[in-house]
Amino acid sequence: MKPMKPFLLSITLAPALALAAGSALADDHVDEPDHAGVDATFLADQPGSTLHASELTDKEVRSTAEDEEIGSIDNLLLDEDGQIVALIVGVGGFLGIGEKDVAIEWESVELTQEDDDYVVHVNATRDALEEADEYESD
Repeated sequence: MKPMKPFLLSITLAPALALAAGSALADDHVDEPDHAGVDATFLADQPGSTLHASELTDKEVRSTAEDEEIGSIDNLLLDEDGQIVALIVGVGGFLGIGEKDVAIEWESVELTQEDDDYVVHVNATRDALEEADEYESD
């Protein structure tokens, strides 16, 4: 009967431990807003003065002073509110080999629209971007 005692003890304690762990996890999320009761809203058309991320990714970045290509946008860095914080720009290298990523703060970017295309300018040179610290994502 001795081997049965640890088995019965584990069967008895397992639900209690699971309940305690679930309660602890639930307490961690007390301050988060409850979106369970919020109905989803939908858009039929693109709102004015908005753009799709795909309209910026792979777009070339140009130097403001020399109007030369200094890199291309690989990604966008967004905050928790969905606002663009920085552009992740690939610079240097040849055909993607030896390229490094540099994060350029969104406030430093001049975004204009020419015809139906976006043009991205930064007040920096290719050398400045190549010398900048490499952006490392987590």
